[in-house]
Amino acid sequence: MAKVKVAKVSEVPEGELKKVMVGKEPDALFYVGGQIYATTKICTHAQCDLDQNHLMHGEEVECTCHGSQFNVKTGKNTAPPASEPLKTFDVSVEGDEVFVEVQ
Repeated sequence: MAKVKVAKVSEVPEGELKKVMVGKEPDALFYVGGQIYATTKICTHAQCDLDQNHLMHGEEVECTCHGSQFNVKTGKNTAPPASEPLKTFDVSVEGDEVFVEVQ
């Protein structure tokens, strides 16, 4: 596995989504409860871009295309119509730099 620098902590707003590139794949960072989490940014229901179609509810992100919800810590879908989770990535923070582990 490789560690990829994707952002600075100061660029990820608390309680919001930030689109980042992990290698060639666009993904999402979430800063929730003092921790940063990373997931894929495409809803598993109808492939809507979460960075353009979302609402945050604490540690849940809602895809506003059709109402699917996912836990940003685990990727688990918590409300239909999505039935598959978001892929998650390990995140580490060194100073003000955010790194995501990729395979």
